[in-house]
Amino acid sequence: MDEISVLIIGKPNVGKSTLFNNLSEDNISIVDDTPGTTVLPHCSKIKFKDIVINLVDVGGLKKKSKSHDKKQKLITKETLKSLKHSDIVLFLTEANSEFTKNDKQIFRLVLNKLKDFIIVVNKIDLIEKSKVSKVKRYFSYFFENTFSDILIKPLFFSAKENKEKDFFFKKIYNLNETKKNIIKNKELNSFINNIKSFNIPAQKGQFRPTIKFIKHVNTKPQIFKIFGNRLQKLNSDYKKYMLKQIINKFELYNQVVIIKYISNKNPFSRSNVAKKR
Repeated sequence: MDEISVLIIGKPNVGKSTLFNNLSEDNISIVDDTPGTTVLPHCSKIKFKDIVINLVDVGGLKKKSKSHDKKQKLITKETLKSLKHSDIVLFLTEANSEFTKNDKQIFRLVLNKLKDFIIVVNKIDLIEKSKVSKVKRYFSYFFENTFSDILIKPLFFSAKENKEKDFFFKKIYNLNETKKNIIKNKELNSFINNIKSFNIPAQKGQFRPTIKFIKHVNTKPQIFKIFGNRLQKLNSDYKKYMLKQIINKFELYNQVVIIKYISNKNPFSRSNVAKKR
């Protein structure tokens, strides 16, 4: 049976402990409006289908400028330790607030560690019904434009009112399932040939970069290698386009996806001719 570590992370008072208690069915984490109530991590094991979810609740992370007192330093240390060992991160922010600088720092930390994630926009119950659609549009637009190299699908939720545990467990389970299989070369190269048929790279200088084939080499994180000639000449727009095409085609949502471009050496270049001599 697979075991995966799922970390609940966010700034203080976004509802992490409430969500943890709901999912674990135990009031292990103390819920309080006072920032810094949770200091040391709380853990709970949950069985779902054929996996065991090790759910971890940690204290709220503050902006770097407000993280110098002894208690907050301990919270930060324990959170970073838990983040290092996590497989999936539940990142919480608030529906009744804009995405703050503190939110952005924490989420960037998650991305820099190359973690898979589920973004939960919590406290949707505090929004007037007439304004819910506007709030959803704001967050969807924000994530799409601020983190344009990742396909993010935020969940809008109320940890206080919604008790549907399976809703989260299914999301966690499905995200974990995407890590189990390497995409076959035949499927990938059929996809890449289709792209090349209607959108070839722009020519730069005397020659045009040529994409030959693609391989899926890793799932934690998702890494693809694209091979060809003069790929160092590919412009950034084409690389962004290729990344989005791969993410959409293979539905790699809420994951960091990396493409490495590998150029074949030109046998007729001066350096290679000199080596042969």
